[in-house]
Order: sequence, then C-alpha cells, then structure tokens
Amino acid sequence: MKRNLLIFLLLHLWGVALAQTTINGRVTSAKGGEGLPGVSVVVKGTTSGTTTDVDGRYQLQAPANAGTLVVSYIGFANQELPINGRTTINVTLQEDQQALEEIVVIGYGTQQKSLVTGAISSVKAAEIATVSSSRIEQALQGRTAGVTVLPASGSPGSGMRVRVRGTGSNQSSEPLYIVDGVRTGGIEYLDPSEIASIEVLKDAASAAIYGSEGANGVVIISTKTGKTNTSDISYGFQYGVQSVGKLMPMMNAQQYQQYQEEAKSTPRPTAAEAAAVGKGTDWFDEVFQSAPQQRHTINFSGGTENSTYLVGGSYFTQKGIVGDDKSKFDRYTVRINSDHKIKPWLNIGQRLSYSNFSRSSLAENDEFGGLITSALSLDPLTPVIYSGQLPAHAQAALEAGHPLARDENGNYYGISNFIRGEYGNPVARIALAHGNTVQNKLVGNIYADIEPLKGLKFTSRFGIDGAFQKQHAWTPTYWFSSESQNSIASGSDNQNNWYTWQWENFATYNKTIGQHNFTVLAGTSAIKSTSNFVGGSYSGLFREDDNFSYADGTPDDNDRIGSNTTISTLGSFYGRLAYNYAEKYLLNATFRRDGSSRFAQGNQWGNYPSVSLGWVVSNEDFFPDTNINHLKLRASWGQNGSTGNIRPGQWFAAITPSGKYLDANGNYLVGASPDIISNPNLKWETSEQVDFGLDLGMFNNRLTFTTDFYNKKTKDLITAGVAPGFAGNPAGDVNGGNVTNRGWEFELTYRSDAASTFQYEVSGNITTVKNEVTFLNPNVNEILGANIGTTWPGATVFDVGYPIWYLRGYKTDGILQNVEEVNLYKANITGGGYSPQPGDPRIVDLNGDKQISSADFTMIGNPHPDVIFGARVNLAYKGFDLLAFLQGQIGNDLIMGFNRTDRATANKPAFFFEDRWTGPGSTNSWFRANTNDGAVYSSDLMVFDGSYARVRQLQLGYTLPNTLTSRIKIKSARLYVSLDNYFTFTDYPGLDPEAGSNNANSLGIDRGTYPVPRLAMFGLNFNF
Repeated sequence: MKRNLLIFLLLHLWGVALAQTTINGRVTSAKGGEGLPGVSVVVKGTTSGTTTDVDGRYQLQAPANAGTLVVSYIGFANQELPINGRTTINVTLQEDQQALEEIVVIGYGTQQKSLVTGAISSVKAAEIATVSSSRIEQALQGRTAGVTVLPASGSPGSGMRVRVRGTGSNQSSEPLYIVDGVRTGGIEYLDPSEIASIEVLKDAASAAIYGSEGANGVVIISTKTGKTNTSDISYGFQYGVQSVGKLMPMMNAQQYQQYQEEAKSTPRPTAAEAAAVGKGTDWFDEVFQSAPQQRHTINFSGGTENSTYLVGGSYFTQKGIVGDDKSKFDRYTVRINSDHKIKPWLNIGQRLSYSNFSRSSLAENDEFGGLITSALSLDPLTPVIYSGQLPAHAQAALEAGHPLARDENGNYYGISNFIRGEYGNPVARIALAHGNTVQNKLVGNIYADIEPLKGLKFTSRFGIDGAFQKQHAWTPTYWFSSESQNSIASGSDNQNNWYTWQWENFATYNKTIGQHNFTVLAGTSAIKSTSNFVGGSYSGLFREDDNFSYADGTPDDNDRIGSNTTISTLGSFYGRLAYNYAEKYLLNATFRRDGSSRFAQGNQWGNYPSVSLGWVVSNEDFFPDTNINHLKLRASWGQNGSTGNIRPGQWFAAITPSGKYLDANGNYLVGASPDIISNPNLKWETSEQVDFGLDLGMFNNRLTFTTDFYNKKTKDLITAGVAPGFAGNPAGDVNGGNVTNRGWEFELTYRSDAASTFQYEVSGNITTVKNEVTFLNPNVNEILGANIGTTWPGATVFDVGYPIWYLRGYKTDGILQNVEEVNLYKANITGGGYSPQPGDPRIVDLNGDKQISSADFTMIGNPHPDVIFGARVNLAYKGFDLLAFLQGQIGNDLIMGFNRTDRATANKPAFFFEDRWTGPGSTNSWFRANTNDGAVYSSDLMVFDGSYARVRQLQLGYTLPNTLTSRIKIKSARLYVSLDNYFTFTDYPGLDPEAGSNNANSLGIDRGTYPVPRLAMFGLNFNF
C-alpha cells in the first residue's frame, strides 16, 4: 500500500513538472540597448512571475497553457506579449513620458507634478524602505527641504517635534497629519513598510484646502495598496545593536575633589578619600549599555481586474541604551487595505489600521529629577553598590530607619555622602522605576466613489481615529538623602481615550475644452473629537511588588481620583479650481470656510482663501531646443488657521473652589469664586504666506532643481492676558503675538540614465530660516518662558524683534585676571549682589545702572538653526548598492542646563576642571573653580554652538541574482548591513546636540537629555 502511494505521488509530481514551461530572456531599453534591472515579468492571470537581474535577464516557470507575458517597469511603457509556446522571449521597452510624469498627492486629490503651482515636497516608499527608526517623522529628517525634525529624546518610543518652515507659534507648531484622507492625532502608529508616499504641503496655497488646521503645514501620507493582476508576498527583517557614541567626560574622583576644594564647597571629600577610590565610579559606564532593536514586516498584496487588496503586519521592539527593559518600546501593527470596482460607475474600499504599543520609560531631560541628570551629577566617590561593610553615613541612614535600596542580590546601592537634592544613584533609580504605557489605536476609513457622468466623480468618505491608552506606575520606598526619598510605597493609574470621527463628501469634475483644462472640487466636512480622562493615585501598597501595585491593595482613604472630558466639533465647506491652458499657464484657487465649537459666538467661523499661479516656460513654442526639458515659475499666496493651541471653552470665565464655609446650621459648604475673566473675542491663530518658486529639469529630468523663497507671517498667537488691578481677577488668554518665518529652500538631484548598468543618484537640500517675533501684546513688556534650576529665571523669552523663545542671560566679557582688575570692575559695579574674585567672568552691566541684576539679561543664543540640510548618495552596480545619507543644521545654540548652583557639590563635565582659570594669564575664556554663583551659571558661558552633521545612514546591500532566486521561487532577495546615526560631527561638548524637549519654550535647553543611540544593523528583504 505504501509503495503504491509513493508511486502515485511521484507520478503526480512528474505530471506537475511536465505541465510547466521554463521561459527565459532579456529585457533591454530601446534607447541604448542596455539591460534593465528590476523589471517585473509576470504570466498574466497567474502568480508566476519574477524580476530581471542586473543584466536584464530573467527566468520563470509558466503553466503549459500560459498565454501572455506582462512586462512592466517604472518609466517605461508596459508590454503584453503572447507566449505562443516560446521558451525564450526577449523584450525591448520604450520610455513612457506619461509614466515618467510624477504624480503627487494634494488635498482631496492628485496632480501631475509638472502642473503643481504650490510648494510640495515628496518622499517615496523606496527612500524609507530600509530605515531603522520606529517613527515616520524621522524618515522626513533631512530628506526634504523646509522640514525640521527634532527628537524629544533618544529613548525608545519617544516623540518627535516637526516644524515646516520654522516655528510658527509660541505653543505647538506641529503640522496637520492626514493618513489616507483621515486626520490623525499623530503618526506614531505607522511602520515605514506601510508607506507608499509622503507629501509635505509647505506653502499656504497648498495647505489652504485644510483651512483652520493647516497653518503649520500639512503632511499627507498614502499607504500601500495592491496592484491588479498580481499576487505578491514581501517580508522584511532587521536586527541591530544600539550603542552610545562618544560621551562627554566627567570629572574623575581626583579632579572632583580638587575642584570642590578650590571652590570651597561643603560637604566635600578629602584628598585621601579621593585617592582611596582611584578614578572612582564612571556613572556613564554604569548607566549606558548596548541594547538590541528588531523589526519584522510582512505584506500580502495583489488583485484582479476589479479588486485589489493588501494585508500586512509588523512587529518592532527596541530596548534602551539606558535602562534596558525599563526603557523599552514594543509595537504591533496590522493593516487591511482594499479597493473594489463594483460597477463601471461605482468603486468602494477601505483603509484600516490597528496598532498596539507598550512603552516603559525613565525620567529624563529634567535638571531636578532626571535619570541622566543623576548620572551627570553624582560624585565619582560613591560606589554603585556596597560589597562589604557599609560606610558610616550609609550605616547611620540605615540605623535611622531609612529604607536604603538593594539590588537583586541583596546588596545596598551606594548613596552619596556629598550630594543632596533630587539626585540619586542612577543605577538604583533604574531598578526602582516601575511604569508602563499601553495604547491601542484604530485608524481608517471606508469610501465610495460614484461616477454618474464622464469626468464627474463624487466621493463619500467616513473616517475614524481612536486611541485608547492606559498608564500604570508605582514607586517603592527608598532613601538617597533627606531630600530624595519615598517613605510610603505609592502608585497611579490613568486612562485616556481619544476618539475622532469625520465624514467628508466632495465632488470632482474634470473637463477639457480644446487646450483649456479644468478641474473643479467642492465638498463638505464634519468632524467631532472627544477626549475622556480618568486617573487616580494611591499610597500604602500592601507589598512592594508589581502584583500588588494597584489601588485595591491600599486603604481607601489614601485613594485620589480625577476625571474630565472634552468635546469639540468642526464643520467645513471647501472648494478648489485648477486650470491650465495647454499645460503652459497654470492657476489654482482654493477657498475653505471652517466653523469650530472651540470659540465663542461671533468668532466660530473663519475663511481661508488662496491662489497660486504657474508658467511652464519650457512648453512655450519660443523655448529653444536645449538640455532644459522642464522650466516652471511659480507664485502663491494664501491663509491658513490653527486650532491646535485652543482648548474647548478656553475663552470662558473660570470659577474655582475657594475653601469651606459654615452655613446657618453649622454645616460646611464648599465655596467658589470667579477666577479668570472671560474673553469671548479669542480666535484662532492665522498664518499668511507668500511663496515664489522655480522648478527645473534637465537632460530628460536626470537633473532636477527646485528653489523657493517663502515669507510666512503667523498672527494672533495665543498668549496670557493682563488685566488692570481694578478688574479683581486675572485675565484669560488673548490673541497677543505675531511671528514671521522667511527664507530660501533648495533641492537638487542628479541621477543616472535608467538603462545604465551603473545606477547612481545624488541629491541634496538646503533650507534657510529666519525667525522673528514682530508683535506682542502692548500690555506686557515680554513673556518669560522656561526657567533653569532655581537661579536662572526666564532663560527663554518671547519678545518683539527676537527669535521666538530666544535664549536669555548675562553677557560676559572675558575673565577677571587679578585683584586690580577685580577692584576696577567693582568700582563701576556698586550693587546687585555679584561680588567677583580673580578668575570670575566679567559680567556686562548692559543697562548701565552699576548693578548686576536680571535687568542686564540679554539675548545670548538662538535655539533655531539658520540652515538645515540633507545630502543623499545612492549607488548600484551588478547587484550591489551603497547608500550614504547625511543630515544636519547650522547656527543654533544650546544651553548646558543641567548644572545647578543650589547643588554646589554636584559633579561637572571634565572640561570645567581642565579649562578652568588657575591664575593670572592662564585663560581668558573659562572661569575658576566655582560651583555656587548663579550669575556665572546664568551667563553666555553656559551657551554652546549646537550645529551638527550626522550620518543618518551608511548602508551596503546586495540583491541576489535572479538565476538563483528563481530556483527557490523568490522574485527578489536583498541583504544589507547599515550603520545608522553612527557618526556625528559637532562642537557641542554635551551628550547630544539634538537636545530634546517636549515643551515649546524649552527648545535649546539641555537638561540632561537621553542621547540618540547609534545602530549597527543587519537586514533582509524577500519578495515572493
């Protein structure tokens, strides 16, 4: 029986083999006759297919009854060839000028790039296919002009700050994100493998179709879909090891002791105590470590003539270079996209994405309680753990009943005998951290396209963006000092739900009359957003353990709970006219009217017009026959709004509880009183922008060049109001500021001929930005922003004539070298509390009042770069490819803000010791050992050049030859190794020039930032 079964199976397999035919051949370009690599060759109506190798050769297995071979390649006309029993089929492809014409996504439609009259930059899927970052925003960094991307931190899953053409608001300047037509609260849920294209609408004319939400630019993301008559499976894998780059040296034990001795700080170690520990503890070595990062992606896509589909998923996990599992990000995504032609006049489909992420994080970028700050500040004489007898100060703390923290082996963590305050052993702080955030997010839409008449299409689209987030954290008991302790174990839980639905209905009509081409769009939109929060905190945990860290395990009288909800709506009407004559003279005009529930009656509606013009000079009859094949001039003007900085009901008067009162019966009543005066005149911020641009294409678009000049004015910024004293209460927010961003953008690309064996592309972009506040509420002199420590108030300021949130402090003029110079200086400075010694800086009395005070504060730095740039080189030859990508910025300044004078014994960077003034003539650029002078540490001596250039990617890949992959039924396979963020060139002495912050008014302040890790990575991609 078994033998008969075996014979049957062999005969069946033999029959299958006989039923297939091997077809091979070569695909070449009609221009030059060179082989074309990467051409798709598919047997029509089947899943049998392959791609050509570097010489244009292919080989595939086709069913014996196969009838047609479909050959397709970007930039060339598709061909369908009858097989007719042939086993060798050579193909010559013709360049297709229509196919070469790039299509860009604009609001509510698409447009040929050659006919675009606004400033729109594009990033295609191929450019971000192998990026290692967890967030799509990083993929924009350096790849397009006019866009600045700054990480809030280098920790896993941390947020990004995106600026389109500069910082346009004193609060949030984030752009609007549109994913497959749906407004989203963020794009952190997307994986790069899902992306088909990204368009950035930079000028007001392009973004005006989004009205009150487009003032800070619009980022439109289109996700991948299936293709007709195909069936594909793609899989991608990445594994990398993260590490920290060059770290800033800190003082060792001997340097620390000598510096503290010279500064006369107390308490301070003796020379003998320092000598006993050698160089002491290097806290950076203890805290930073290598950490893994991994990504898996898989997509199934395909379709028939009437339906296409894509089903995909991804998994990304990243541990932190600080904290390992205590600083970790995991994300799962699932995507289902499909399109169906139900009738010749009806198409329906959906875009649906689900994501789940889990993030654990540590306190960071905080000069008071940040973990990195503790590593920067803790003295090198303190050990990580005590392995023998406890020192006297630790024994005394234990005998006093203080709960000293222990490691997993029961050893006590070291506590400092010299440093107080919020600092603590950073290794212990990592062990004590217990917190996690989990979010489930659902984003998508369903749509229907109806074409009742030729050229007329009506679209109805319903979309949702829902995020459901839970946070849990608990803190065990510990004691580092009297000022850094927790005597009762406590915890907290927070639940946030955000839900937005939108329904949009719009019609598009295309009509051509002779050489006059019209596209008219008209539509309506309705959006409702709801936010719900409930949270609580509690203390007195039954046991200090994850399983007992919830409120049910604590006494009820120790529970605290809070909750709120907000609802806002937005109704809109919009329209657009796109006209061109013979593709020479171009006109686009848009208008949108928005009504928002966030504002009072009379200010709920706003109008947003725009107009843009273009002239394709190269299409004129008089244009000479030269290597310039495309030349277009553009100009645009428009207005946009911003509702992102307004809360629902923010204009209301506030009434707050004001204590308890006894009624006539002796019962306590909770009283309330007016707090903030209402301002029904509050309205949204408005941005008005003009743009002039030029697009150039040469050598059949092998060389492309784009330049734009922009001038963006944002007015009616929302600032704190000021009320006269007789009003009795403080004023609410007002529209009290204007800011201007202007500059130039340049983009240049040069690529090889598509038919060349050696493929290359070199591209670069440069953007200049000048930011200036042009108006401020006349009732205030200036608006103070962020403080640093306890002795540097108003380190950032919003004021007319300066960049938004410029850096402010004392200006210095060298170092006082001897007693004579000190006495001469003091003769002119008679007050203010600054009493320098030889070796202290000469602080400038700017206002001439003979006192050193905050009245002498002035601009000492600009947190905004003057120039941002990116450069990309891509080479490919016979299966090998090399990618180098550089990004950077020039002209911004950073404050080293983690040095605090109220914690005089905190450690300092080694250059404080090495470069210090040690006597007359030793240096005129750095001060003596000084740990507690607030004037010194609030001066321009703490400001450094933040310019940098970072190699974002250096990647080498190899695509396996088709002759090999076809044998194992794989269409293509590529292996690669990559060094990401591995090389950074900067003069900033801190941990990372990309010093991050989530607060708009803290840009440019390094409070102990978590550095962006570098990554050594291996990856592979398979297509079946």
